Amino acid sequence: MKTLETSNGASGSNEGKNRCDEEMVKCRRYEMILRIMGLIFTLVAAIVAGSNKDTESVAISLVDGLPPLHLTLTAKWSYMSSTVYFVAVNAVACAYAVISMAFIALTGGSRGRNWKGSILVVALDLTMVALLFSANGASASIGLIALNGNSHSQWHKVCYAFKRYCIQGGAALVISMFGSFFFFCIVLLFTYNLHKTTLNY
Repeated sequence: MKTLETSNGASGSNEGKNRCDEEMVKCRRYEMILRIMGLIFTLVAAIVAGSNKDTESVAISLVDGLPPLHLTLTAKWSYMSSTVYFVAVNAVACAYAVISMAFIALTGGSRGRNWKGSILVVALDLTMVALLFSANGASASIGLIALNGNSHSQWHKVCYAFKRYCIQGGAALVISMFGSFFFFCIVLLFTYNLHKTTLNY
């Protein structure tokens, strides 16, 4: 009787372990997909924002009654510190996605048995999420000023003159938001996987 109970207990334990392993493999597959998507979107956002440049002829009226002066002005991504930060963060997130995928492929990463590696990866994932959200916020705030201006600080809107520059910058911001969403989903996936692992043990 005891032998039968021991056998049943061992069988149940093996089934639980097999389910845990299956969940781990499934989570790792989802994680790799999310990292690939994060890599693609942050790479595209960095390229789109980093290649943003527009040259336009702008009419400036100095004195009422006199014809306006037509000046050729250039708007470039490197002229704004917030855009430089935006490009740098997306480039870093893109590079991190490549390194983290290589780490996971070699060691099992944040879904494997190596919990020290798990803590390191999820900590870096959270760092990427924070950096991406801060870069998106900085870029969005400057974009709103460029679009609407700010009468209190006498900052004039510039998107009426540099339409292509603003459209390309807005597209880069939207793409980066999708990239940050995928990195955030990676953190949620780690939390879900940790919860499932705790229940199985």
